[in-house]
Amino acid sequence: MDEKETAEASWDELTIVRIDGSRRYKRTDRLIKEEAYRLRVNGNLVHTFACTPIDLEELAIGYAFAEGYIADAGDIQSLAVDSAEREIRLSIEKTGAPLNGDSPQKKPGASSLEDDSFSHFSHFSSFSKEAIYTLWETFNQRCSLFHITGAVHGMALTDGSGILALHEDAARHNAAAKTIGEMVRKGISPEGKAFIFSGRLALKIVMMIERTGVKVLLCHGAGTSDAVRRAESAGITLAGFVRRGYMNIYTHSQRITEA
Repeated sequence: MDEKETAEASWDELTIVRIDGSRRYKRTDRLIKEEAYRLRVNGNLVHTFACTPIDLEELAIGYAFAEGYIADAGDIQSLAVDSAEREIRLSIEKTGAPLNGDSPQKKPGASSLEDDSFSHFSHFSSFSKEAIYTLWETFNQRCSLFHITGAVHGMALTDGSGILALHEDAARHNAAAKTIGEMVRKGISPEGKAFIFSGRLALKIVMMIERTGVKVLLCHGAGTSDAVRRAESAGITLAGFVRRGYMNIYTHSQRITEA
């Protein structure tokens, strides 16, 4: 999408009443869109997203990957977005007998968010604290929908020197799925990569990251105890409350260096 198309798809304009100190006046405000889109895999309804209706193909791929329906982009036979019907239709290679009638079956060895087995691992990679601070500031500057509406989450993939992918959505899990979807679609290796996330370190987000093989997750908010325990066992470095000159490192602190 170009900038105009992204704007039209991402937000609506509404006249509101603003109170600012002693002033009371009308102004136009931009509100992020949040629409229901159904995801069908091989014709079967598997999920309904409440999402910002941009980057929907990446959203479908990221969700299908995180849930174990696909192991990589090569499993995708076709992918289409029907905006009129608000459906995303994903056709994937079937493996083995269907689960229910013609329902899609998860790939053997592919971990869903409920599994403890992992199919992707990355080697040790480290990031200096100064590089993290700089990347965080770049990430914040590039979260354009947040600056316009104040009502979205963002996630980015970085190699330590720049942003490789960045997506925003009204729902934090969707922002994560969209970024993971771009990673899967482009076949980007997890080696030496980190995710930057605008929300808190929740268990489900950690489990989605775990599936990708990326071993560093940098976050604006705090971590939950279950998320930290999961990251510890999976070998993932979690850092929260990241901002210039400050962060809390919850797990595997060796990957974040002084220089």
